Amino acid sequence: MSAEVPQVGHLPKRAWIDVDETPVYYDMPQGRTLAKIGGSSRVQETQKHSDKITVALSIRADGKTMPLLIIIKGTPGGEIDVDELPTYPPGPVYAMQKTACMDQRVWSLYLREVLQPEVDCPSVVLADKFTCNVLKKSYNILEDELFCSAYLQPLPANTTSVLQPLDMGVMGRFKQICHRKWITEVKVVTATEKRLAHNICIPLSTSNF
Repeated sequence: MSAEVPQVGHLPKRAWIDVDETPVYYDMPQGRTLAKIGGSSRVQETQKHSDKITVALSIRADGKTMPLLIIIKGTPGGEIDVDELPTYPPGPVYAMQKTACMDQRVWSLYLREVLQPEVDCPSVVLADKFTCNVLKKSYNILEDELFCSAYLQPLPANTTSVLQPLDMGVMGRFKQICHRKWITEVKVVTATEKRLAHNICIPLSTSNF
């Protein structure tokens, strides 16, 4: 790591930023199932998960969290984006994507609207080494467009267990909190109701994780 990111050992804890994303499903399956004696306990694939969002969490090494990026399934500029998204709770940054997944466009939005306003000193951003994180465009946005003092460092393969605490220690807890909130909510049916429930029940702070 020291060879890839030179002269960073002196940086304060707040300068180290870990970012990771996770899919969150509205109908999360229980950890245990009940079945009749002699019957099958297998859960049908279509029953395991329903509508999902993707949530990108960011945290500094000093424990301070950054705004959530919540990716909603929908068409940018479409009906959900124009009519529904303004009704969501304030605080997180919202993005529309046709499969509710991170892509280059959404990652660029993260750099512009989540990361850049939070960076107040030379910083290192640790992120999974997946395609949209390491494209040259990401570096161009940080350096040429935003004049941001953050250095994007993709993590080497098989190092998340020691270098990415969000992946190992926070994401599971985050989903558990979402699940507990959802099972206390009034049952919803429509896709619109599920999207709204998603965003109401998502913890707006990760300080208790």
